[in-house]
Amino acid sequence: MIQSMTGFGKTVLQLPNKKISIEIKSLNSKSLDLNTRMPSLYREKELHIRKRIANELIRGKIDFS
Repeated sequence: MIQSMTGFGKTVLQLPNKKISIEIKSLNSKSLDLNTRMPSLYREKELHIRKRIANELIRGKIDFS
């Protein structure tokens, strides 16, 4: 597990029919505060994504979009 420090990451995946952009931002914090934003098309995957992030990070204010 990783303790989150202040950071930012972004990647873009270009597929034949769509472009997917992923951003994650973190700020140092005493507890885990995870916020996600994604198009409604991918909402069914939100719980799975939240669990994967929470399994890797111990604490921090995390914004995932």
